Parts: sequence; C-alpha cells; structure tokens
Amino acid sequence: MGGASEHRYLKTLDADLVKAVTRAARRAKKSPAELVRELILDGLQEADDYRAVLAFRKKRGRTYSHAEVKKL
Repeated sequence: MGGASEHRYLKTLDADLVKAVTRAARRAKKSPAELVRELILDGLQEADDYRAVLAFRKKRGRTYSHAEVKKL
C-alpha cells in the first residue's frame, strides 16, 4: 500500500481506530489514505444534502405525489 508519508494522518488517531481503518482498507483493497479520503468526502456530501433538505423544508410549497410528477 503506501509509504510512511501516506500515514501521517494516522498519528492523530487512537490505536483502535487506526486498526479499524487499516482492516477496512485492506478489505476494500485500497490504501488507508484513500479510504479515509473517500469517507470524508462522503460525509461532506451527506452534510450538504442534509442542509439542502432542511432549506427545502423551510419553504412552504405544495408537495406533489409521485403520480403527479410522472404526469408532468
């Protein structure tokens, strides 16, 4: 997988978390850095989606059923 420089971020994680990330990366056939990067990006995307849903819900508009949307 990667060299020592790839694991700089692991120095700030506790030992159990490092082991879990390493095992998960091995199962996914990815480097730990690549796995952590993907997890962070997924988390950021989820947070953006959540904020978008909250903003949408604040708008008081009409809700359409699936059948009504299909007619359009």
